[in-house]
Amino acid sequence: MGQKGSQVFPGALQPGAVVGCWRVMATLGRGGYGAVYRVEPLDAPGRSFALKLSLHPEPARALREMALLLDRAWHPNVVRVHATGRWPDPVEGLPYFVMDWVEGLALHTWAETVNPTFRQVVMVGGSVAMTLGVLHARGVLHRDLKPEHLLVRAREQTPVLIDFGAGDQVGATTLTTTALPPGTLHLRSPEAIRFQQRHWRQPELRYPYSEADDLYALGVCLYRAVTGHYPFPPGQEPELLAVAITERLPPSPRDINPQVPEPLSRAILRLLEKEPEQRPRTGEAAHSELMRGLLSGGAAAFEAHLFDAIPGTPHQIRRPEWPAQPYVTPAPRPRPRPEAAPPRRFPTWGWVGVVVCLGLLLAGPGTWEVLLRGWTRHTTPQVLERVSTPIGHKLASEPDRPHSVPVAAPVAAPKEEHAPVTTKPPAPPSPKPARAFKAATLASCMAGMACASAPLVDRPTPPAEDCPENARVAMRELNIDDVQWAAFFDPTTRSDFVTVREGRAAVYTHGTQGRVQWGSMLTGTLYVGSKRVYGRFTQLRQKRSGETFPVCIELWFLDDRTRGVPRVEGGDENTAVVSNLMSVRSVWRYDE
Repeated sequence: MGQKGSQVFPGALQPGAVVGCWRVMATLGRGGYGAVYRVEPLDAPGRSFALKLSLHPEPARALREMALLLDRAWHPNVVRVHATGRWPDPVEGLPYFVMDWVEGLALHTWAETVNPTFRQVVMVGGSVAMTLGVLHARGVLHRDLKPEHLLVRAREQTPVLIDFGAGDQVGATTLTTTALPPGTLHLRSPEAIRFQQRHWRQPELRYPYSEADDLYALGVCLYRAVTGHYPFPPGQEPELLAVAITERLPPSPRDINPQVPEPLSRAILRLLEKEPEQRPRTGEAAHSELMRGLLSGGAAAFEAHLFDAIPGTPHQIRRPEWPAQPYVTPAPRPRPRPEAAPPRRFPTWGWVGVVVCLGLLLAGPGTWEVLLRGWTRHTTPQVLERVSTPIGHKLASEPDRPHSVPVAAPVAAPKEEHAPVTTKPPAPPSPKPARAFKAATLASCMAGMACASAPLVDRPTPPAEDCPENARVAMRELNIDDVQWAAFFDPTTRSDFVTVREGRAAVYTHGTQGRVQWGSMLTGTLYVGSKRVYGRFTQLRQKRSGETFPVCIELWFLDDRTRGVPRVEGGDENTAVVSNLMSVRSVWRYDE
């Protein structure tokens, strides 16, 4: 291919094309920012190298990767750079650099093709952990560690880290244009996903990626190597996968592949802890935990091969199946640290209430009698009974307590029989009404003061907007025009209540309605208010066929026929505890 043609298609160079003093032999890979080719030097044919050519008009990312590899990321287990340049123009052309051509396989492919022993996997994983420790000590973060970026050399069986395109170093200007750096959802740490969920309304913020994120990704890589699967169900929808990563415990590697030695299984799960402070703090610490089993009395278990071989078929293994019941309990939640708790603000009107209460307490009996006759004549204390959830749990609450929310069983608690809540009969009139009223006023003041310090902010409801015409047409075709039916936030949980976060979310239909199949997925946005959670869903995906339709559907509360679902006790400004079962309703217009 001539140089002119090569200039037109830098991401699709054909064998024989020349870049600088390198001849293209084959294409090794292509991504959004660059293409990698196998090349040979013009003056030394037969020697193979890898050339990475930037495809982006703004070369900052490619230059950052070059600087990392040449300056701080040099290491025997990191791919080496041998030459740099620009093409086709040596001054203004696209930047490229030439690296080692690693003759080996990606970690997961190596595990299933070579079927090594667990000892070999531990040695590879330990080497990667030590390499990360050295890089982290120099301020270098990989930020896109995944099995495809961990190559295992065919001869030495040693790992090589490649592709630092998303890498970063301490003090460098950020190049990320989104909240999170480029990456794969399965490899995201729980704290990274929580950051995105918490700050989705602030696109200018950037997640502070740390060493703990790289170590979590290493745990995912090793989990996949020894089990043949990522830690969470394959093919799961992104919304549910994000919930699983942040809230659920993955099955132990031994639950999927019983041949995994127990010490190795524990070390991998330590890398996958939900909170970064519960993981090994450094690469060296992770190396120690991975190697500990080899030094113990159970070292013989590490000599077994990862998978069972299929008889009569060389180099073919039997991959373990994903368990039918991978997890049923949420991950334990650590107690929040005092320094991390947001300060509670006491509003101005709260101080006014305190002053008024103190004035009433210090006032004379005449003042109480006047207030009694003017405000409480013929008043009878009572407790009202109301339904708090669509599934019929009845809760008693004081009618005059402002900003109160119903109380539910703890979210993580298993199902149990709830004793019925009964209301107390009205108390007989007191012979000293002034004293009774004074006590009641004091109680009301204390309740008001407690509520005044509550951290929840009453956000405005989402703005009104019309349903697009294509969504109206689709809802008519689906025969769900102005229809309300049931749905689940999480159809896999056994709990009656779930914790939801503001931002992108999905719910699943409960029952068939029109042409909408049971278990179909609705995706959209949740808005968390101080009393209710609102939801607007704009796409429906059929359960069996996978066909998608534009829709206009809202969260709806069946019992009182109002928009949104009420919160129960728990959550904060960005999260809320709600009933798992609720209603959804198709609408022609999203109202405020």
